[in-house]
Amino acid sequence: MSKTVTLSTNIDAQIKEALSSYCKKKGFKIQHFVEKAILEQLEDAIDLEAYYERKDEETVSFDKLIG
Repeated sequence: MSKTVTLSTNIDAQIKEALSSYCKKKGFKIQHFVEKAILEQLEDAIDLEAYYERKDEETVSFDKLIG
């Protein structure tokens, strides 16, 4: 099982209310929702970095690859 730690931050009260309302409506725990959102943002940032690192590389067509 993974170790958990406490993360403390300040957010706009309206955002917190919207988050609480949404999670209650959907049956989500706020912790789970926030963890997933953070993971998605990190994955997007990593993917974008990889794209920019490799965007100028030569491409190979599928036909050339298998031919």
